[in-house]
Order: sequence, then structure tokens, then C-alpha cells
Amino acid sequence: MRLGILGRYLLREATGALVAVAVVLLAIMISAQFARYLAQAAGGTLPKDLLLSVVALTSLQYLMILIPFSALLAVMLTLGRLYSDKEIAAMNGCGVGGSRLYWPFVLLAFGMALLAGAFSFQIGPWAGRQADILLKDGKWLVQFNPFETGRFKAVGDGRAVFYTDRVDEGGNQLGLVFGELQEDEGVSALTARSGRYVQEADGSRQLVLEDGWRYQGEPGKGSYDITHYDTLTSRIQLPEFVYKSEARKVRPTLDLLASSDPADRAEWHWRLASPISVFLMILIAVPLSHIAPRQGRYGKLVLGIVVYLAYSNLLTFGQTYLAKGKMPEVMGLWWIHAMAAALALALIARREGWWRR
Repeated sequence: MRLGILGRYLLREATGALVAVAVVLLAIMISAQFARYLAQAAGGTLPKDLLLSVVALTSLQYLMILIPFSALLAVMLTLGRLYSDKEIAAMNGCGVGGSRLYWPFVLLAFGMALLAGAFSFQIGPWAGRQADILLKDGKWLVQFNPFETGRFKAVGDGRAVFYTDRVDEGGNQLGLVFGELQEDEGVSALTARSGRYVQEADGSRQLVLEDGWRYQGEPGKGSYDITHYDTLTSRIQLPEFVYKSEARKVRPTLDLLASSDPADRAEWHWRLASPISVFLMILIAVPLSHIAPRQGRYGKLVLGIVVYLAYSNLLTFGQTYLAKGKMPEVMGLWWIHAMAAALALALIARREGWWRR
């Protein structure tokens, strides 16, 4: 069925509302995540230069959850306004009703279901995996990097403590350096006016301290060896970073599909639920948006939110039971989708008067 002028108008209005709602909800979730990662960066457990990258990647994961909810709200907001402004009544007077009223929203549901499926099956897990790699790599670098601006940093199980008053943005140039090392010969204290990292061809790094003093001896004894140096070079050998993750949310979808583990299958059904829920929520939203002439334009919005919360909580409940093996895998989350589909059909039948015929 081709869309007429009114059909394209409905589709355009609903799409615009969906984009606006999704942007607002995503901004709220991003701000919460940004505050969380900003606290980690301020605490020194996450490199500051990774902050925006991690937030951007994690925001892609949220779209899998936001698209179904945004679709429900967008359709209800759009139709609520049209009912309140008597535009739907005018359309009905022109013979636009029934399937012709639903068809633009069915097209929107198909399009958004495809988009939600792309985020659920591919983009979301990939983004989560990349964010996890950045977080773990950043924390690994912070753990083994002996220098952090304005902080005393213990490395090597506490056998060495370093301090510098400045590290440049590239992490290679150091300002004033102070260090204390526990050595077999005793305790050594180092000072330097400046320092720098030099990257070797084999990937290792050398720390070059310039214009400093070295004090070596045993605490409590008066004899110390004091040496001035122009340059002091030390090889920094960091352990190799190897990424490992047991989180199912970041595993490729094909791995979950090929697995027989109940928890993996539960995650697969959870991802499958995203595109299905988009379609179901829009089908529910269209008849649920109908308001009486004297009702407020958004009078049914709270009811729609309650329906979504009940549906999403049932999905969470079903996934938990699937993961624990307390429910047959063949049932999946289909019984929850069937309940939502039955509700959608009941609302449509009531709105269109099928039961009175």
C-alpha cells in the first residue's frame, strides 16, 4: 500500500518526534555515564584522554534499549497531539481511518525494528567490546605507569614510589621528578629537573632523567653515596596487555547463537527482543493513544509508560530464568512477546469495534 499525503504527514510527524525523544533520553543517559567516568578520571583510575571515547561507545549500547521506548513515546505524543487538535477527526471525515491510519506507523515500526536489530545484534556488542578494551587498557596503563601529575605513585608492589609535578598531554615529557626505590643495596632516592620517555623499536620504553641527584644508603645510618648525573637512563618493561572478558553483553551474536549454554542463549533472546519490542510497542501505542474530546492530549502517556515498564520487567524476569536454566530454552522470551501482541490486538479490536460486528 502506497502512502498518500496524509500517510506521509503522519510518518513524518512520528519520525520527528521519535528522533527528538531518543536524543533527549540518550542525553540523559550519557550525562549519567559521563559523570561516572569523569569521577574515575579524577580519581586517577582512568586516563583522561579516553573519557570521551568510552562515553561515545557506551552510548551506542544504550540505543538498543532506548529505541523501543522512544518509539512508544513518539507515537503516543504524535497521536495525542493530533487527537487533541482534532486532526484525526478531520482525517476520519476524509475517509482516512482503519488500516490507512495504521499503515504509516507499521512502516515506521518495520524501519525502527531493523535499526534496533542492527544495534542489538552488531553495533551494540561491538561498541561494548571496544569500550571494555579501552577501559581495561586504560586502567592497565594507569596501574603500570609510574608517573601521574601531582601524585605519588607506587609501582612494583610498592618497591618504588615516583612523583612528578607535570606530565604533558602525550605522556612523554615530565617535569620535576622525585623517586624512592627499594634496592638490594639499600634505599635510593632520585631527583631530576626533568625527564622523558623514549620509545624503542622493540616497543619497550626507556625513562631518561636529566640533571639530577641520586642518594643511596640505609635509613638510620649516616653514610650515603651522593651522585650527580646529567642523564640517567632506565629501561621500563611493561607486561603485555591481553584483553579478556567474560561479559556476555559484549560477545559476538553468532557466538551466542552457536552456544548451548543457557546464559548465552538467554543473552541471544534478550538481543532478539529489541527489534521485536519496537514493533509491538508501536502497535500498542497507536490504539492506546486515542483520547476522548475533553481529555488532555497526553492523558494516556502514563498508561503507555506503565505498559512498557511491565513488558520490560517481564523480559528481564524471563532472561534471568532462562540464564539459570529454570525455563525451557524453546520458550525463550516468546511467551512475553505473545502477551504483548495479544494486548495490541485487543486494543486494536476494541478501538476498531471488531467485537461489535
